Amino acid sequence: MTVGAAALLAVGGAGGVAAAADDEAPAVPVVTSVEYPDDDNWHDGVGNHGTFVIDSASDDVVEYRYRWLGGTPRILKAPEPGAAVSLGWMPEREGPTNLQVEAVDSAGHVSAGTIHRILVRDGRAALTHWDPDSQSGAVSGPGVGLGAPGPSGTEVASAASFDGTDGAYASLDTSADLSRTFSVDAWVRPDHLGESTTAVSHPGFSLGTVGGSAYLFELPNPDGGDTIRVTGGAPEEGEWAHLTGVYDAEQKTASLYVDGVPVSTVVGAVAPGGTGALRLGADGADGHWNGLLTDVNVWDRVFVPGEITAAATRRTQRLGYWDLESATDGKSPAYAGGAPLTLVGDASIYAATDDCPWNPDCTPVTYPMVGDGDLLLDGDGDHATTPTALTPTDAGFSVAVHVRLTEDTPARDMTVLSQPGAHTDLFTLRYDAASRTWQAVVAHEDRAGAPTTTVSAPLDPTVPAGDQSLAVVYDESTDQLRLYTGDAYATDTASVTGLDTWAPAGDLQVGRTLAADGGTDYLAGEVDDLHTFAGVVTGNQLGALQAGGFDV
Repeated sequence: MTVGAAALLAVGGAGGVAAAADDEAPAVPVVTSVEYPDDDNWHDGVGNHGTFVIDSASDDVVEYRYRWLGGTPRILKAPEPGAAVSLGWMPEREGPTNLQVEAVDSAGHVSAGTIHRILVRDGRAALTHWDPDSQSGAVSGPGVGLGAPGPSGTEVASAASFDGTDGAYASLDTSADLSRTFSVDAWVRPDHLGESTTAVSHPGFSLGTVGGSAYLFELPNPDGGDTIRVTGGAPEEGEWAHLTGVYDAEQKTASLYVDGVPVSTVVGAVAPGGTGALRLGADGADGHWNGLLTDVNVWDRVFVPGEITAAATRRTQRLGYWDLESATDGKSPAYAGGAPLTLVGDASIYAATDDCPWNPDCTPVTYPMVGDGDLLLDGDGDHATTPTALTPTDAGFSVAVHVRLTEDTPARDMTVLSQPGAHTDLFTLRYDAASRTWQAVVAHEDRAGAPTTTVSAPLDPTVPAGDQSLAVVYDESTDQLRLYTGDAYATDTASVTGLDTWAPAGDLQVGRTLAADGGTDYLAGEVDDLHTFAGVVTGNQLGALQAGGFDV
């Protein structure tokens, strides 16, 4: 065979490049990185870009196969045989990891692998931080007041109020170089919408609302053209939101997150950079901020999605848990302290025992739904109350309970739980006889005849006496009311519109309602394992509660 023929037979190897036939694997590739060297030292860090140069001593290498620890294999093509390649990377979590690389030559031979080990630090702390308790030398105008509470369910204790006037501003120095990658986040609560307003600004960006209809992360155009505007989310008056703007100079992207969720990204973004003071409440162009503001941070790196989610997460706060295992002097204690449930009428704690495990002639009894006892109500005046009201925070509320009805298909309406306000029941969980459904109802405000939103689920005919685990979750940030019936997925969901003003004005009622028309709808059945929370409980957390867990 001629040399020319042999060369033709070699065409079609890896990368489709002709090469002389050989039986040797290429040399093991070498990986180097300035930012993340393999030197047994810890290096910055989460949210910080690095570059890896991959090369082989073999001059016929046409591609490199690589993968990160636990990741999917990928391929980098060499620009020409034997040329080195560059790989960009940004870690999103701290700890050790490694990059495994193999070289592939034009004949398809694969080298032995090399492993580049990296120790990644946590992300660098914010260059600038401000909240009312840590003002970092900020100078405030007369339209700024301190002492407001921060968003509930977070570690942010306080907020500042900005009254929307020309004096509603605060100014502080920042050392961030905004021509490079940067991130900014803040907790904001607009109290007035209708025009564009600015919560946080700098010569290199602004963060606020646009037209009162969306949140905005804006970058001026370095060439003097149209600004880069990233918008999304739906601001609501009196409602907290966590905003994060991220400019990634390596990827040339500008992204906006609202409540930890990415809502929009603009590609091809170029930041103008620039220096200057960080301004809170105004940027001199849009309207001054009218509302609350706190926990403002500016980083010289990417604030990665996991960090954003953690910063925006609002933890649930347990209001009360009653396992209903016992009662003393007509009171069933709350778990881990708190106000007990006071039993009214003939209400009692039911505990059933038998000797069936060792007596084959026993008469089986009906056992409590969870544990060794539950609350027994006869439907004729029996109920229980507790001053530990179901008090929603600005994040919402959650309640979970087990219910067993005395009859399989009751012919009258019955109330499981209700929370009175001054003028109406603000929340009710009930059985509706006409539709044979469980229903959760919330009033939009505390006034007689206020509009309500209802979610419902059918009574399960396969479960004796309606023995059911029920949970109701109202998410203030999304205005969603959800009803769960023994599953990690909501059986019914509805949007709640209105003022969402909740101000409980009485004890939480178990087994009845204090309806304005005088009705009571007493429950005939059993109630067990009652949990109430301020904030939102997830479906998976509810699953743990339904299985007998005592907290989330």
